[in-house]
Amino acid sequence: MKAILPHHRSASLAQMKAMALGLLLLSAVIYVLATLLEPRHAAWSYVAAAAEAAMIGALADWFAVVALFRHPLGLPIPHTAIIVANKDQLGAQLARFLGDHFLLAEHLRRALARWDLAHELALWLVRPEAARRLSQWLQRLVPAVLDVLDQTPARHWVAALAQRLLRELDLAALGGQALAALTAQGHHQQWLDGLLRQLAQWAEQEPTQERLTEAIARELKELKYLGLDQVAARLATRKLVAALSRTLSEVAQDPQHELRARFDDWMNDSIQRLQNDPDWQARVALWRDTWLAQPDWREPVEAWWHELLEQLRAESSQPGSALGERIALLAQASGQHLLADAALRDWLNRQAQYALLRVLRSGRETMVAFVTQRVQAWDAQEMSRVLENHIGRDLQFIRINGTLVGALVGLLVHSLTEAALAWPLVQAWMQP
Repeated sequence: MKAILPHHRSASLAQMKAMALGLLLLSAVIYVLATLLEPRHAAWSYVAAAAEAAMIGALADWFAVVALFRHPLGLPIPHTAIIVANKDQLGAQLARFLGDHFLLAEHLRRALARWDLAHELALWLVRPEAARRLSQWLQRLVPAVLDVLDQTPARHWVAALAQRLLRELDLAALGGQALAALTAQGHHQQWLDGLLRQLAQWAEQEPTQERLTEAIARELKELKYLGLDQVAARLATRKLVAALSRTLSEVAQDPQHELRARFDDWMNDSIQRLQNDPDWQARVALWRDTWLAQPDWREPVEAWWHELLEQLRAESSQPGSALGERIALLAQASGQHLLADAALRDWLNRQAQYALLRVLRSGRETMVAFVTQRVQAWDAQEMSRVLENHIGRDLQFIRINGTLVGALVGLLVHSLTEAALAWPLVQAWMQP
């Protein structure tokens, strides 16, 4: 991994290094001068001691700071260049620390409990600019998604999915429920009215009656035992067709016709059998499975899927397409509905919390392993430079503080030493 160090960080680190080095050099100069001037006055010994301790503290802390990132003076001293030598172990420990102290369900659960994700989403969606941006993003995404969905494996998958869903569907019970809903308000009679009117109008037409008469008469003529010639067969057939046409008209015009009652009875009987009769249910299931087992069953489904995607692709590619506007309006309407429905927001928040916690539980070790692998993939020297650039400025304060604290400690130690050496003389002077 290669990283580009920010210029301002590098400049700030260089300034702090120069300051720490300047204090070390200043301590060295003061030590030399104080040592040379010590014979002239005893006070210079205190200055020399302070400067000497300051140099020792500065050098010790310089060694400690540099040893974190590289070998001091390029010498392969043991236990130096610590970060470079222990990069992988540090990465593993960092990843494990992240997993043990941050990627915990209870921590995330408390954070999610304070986060009203659904409300923030609703506020974002109702903004016209946000809805427009979402619409534009989805429009740009549509062609690529459609291309993927229109590939042969995707079409096969859609057909297989439709086949599996239909095979698992209880068509008998579903058909019974559909018929029950149709008959609940008498809609089946309205449907029958339309069908009967169409059949009556069709049967009353002269060409239709001629075709029916001719077809039936031809069949009757073949029945030799009836003893009808062609003329008699046509006359009988014509009367039969006329009677059928009148019956259709009568049923269509009379809401109380007997045939309508029989139709009601047939519908109710069919509903009960579809929902409760094992034989009917088995028969419907057999029809369903036989239909789905046809070799070319999938072809119409795949063709329909391809046509649907083509229509969506054509609409999304048009410059003046209303698809984008509809998406934006739908997004805003969804946001407004979400703002007005507190129960829906609570449900979405619970679902989001459940999903995130589930991802965390199932992917926690994966996340830890990912962090470990990413750290191991870094170049050790580059990683050391990056860390030094980010925390080196603060580490230079250790060198500066070491110089100042060393000077104070050196002054204190020298003062205590001089006091200890002078104490016998003081005692002797105080004796009579």
